[in-house]
Amino acid sequence: MIWPILSSLLMVFILIIPGFIFGRKQVITTDQNDALSSLVLNLTLPCLVIDAMQMEFSVQTLKDCEYILAVALIIYAVMLLVSVPVVKLMKLPVSRKYLFMFMLIFGNVGFVGIPVVQALYGNEAVFFAAILEMINDVLMFTVGMALIQKSAGAELKVGVKQVLSPGLIGVLLGLVLFLLNIRLPELLGGAVGMIGAATTPLIMFAIGYQLSGLKVKEVAGDWKAYAACVGKVIAVPLLALILLKLWAGDFRILEKVLVLCFGMPIASVATIFSQKYKGESCFATKAVLLSTVISIIIIPLFAIIVEL
Repeated sequence: MIWPILSSLLMVFILIIPGFIFGRKQVITTDQNDALSSLVLNLTLPCLVIDAMQMEFSVQTLKDCEYILAVALIIYAVMLLVSVPVVKLMKLPVSRKYLFMFMLIFGNVGFVGIPVVQALYGNEAVFFAAILEMINDVLMFTVGMALIQKSAGAELKVGVKQVLSPGLIGVLLGLVLFLLNIRLPELLGGAVGMIGAATTPLIMFAIGYQLSGLKVKEVAGDWKAYAACVGKVIAVPLLALILLKLWAGDFRILEKVLVLCFGMPIASVATIFSQKYKGESCFATKAVLLSTVISIIIIPLFAIIVEL
């Protein structure tokens, strides 16, 4: 049981190495890597989700989606409530207080979570992870953006344009096709599947490049960045694990996907939002990269735990 899990995850994480080497050797530039990430977010990831959601409609699958929605909203609400006393105990300044809350709550469900659960459980898991990504994105671009704006002292403003990201559009389109029981023509569906298949190697390459720029000296003394990482990749999935164990008892693929996706590293948009609203983007960048490094070790542990 353990080796198939580890081997599946190792195959995914090995894909980080080329990006790391290219970054260290300066084979590509930061702008080129950003373009690669943009290609994933705007094209290959939505195609991966649409392809995974090309399943025959069933009432049971629809009920499973409702289950994911209900449980995820409860976990997000609990995380939001728990994050309030945590930041008070840490006595963080306002500029980091709400940013820290954001980093505890929101993870890279789409950018990292979907490739990981696909490697472990196949396209059925991607379907349910896509539903969770939809919830995550809607909350991240509304509640999450408000937290970042408040942290940066900016005017609270959330628009529909930000919420309707390409990833969310891909999930909605895939869900509509599923609900209407429409299968894409073989020619079009095959092309969508081929584009979507490029997602995992491209994502891992981009992550490897980002990690190549991580300087130990810059993060060694910032214990609060470590606290954010430990909270996100260890405490949050542990909380989800406990809640789901109390709720469901035995774990099906639904509970496994929920636990693993809630244990994903801090959402990289924490850095983007902080830069946009002139918040503490340096702190956000350190925490995002550190959580990605730590998650490489922690994700396999939780993948094994949910099988026990």
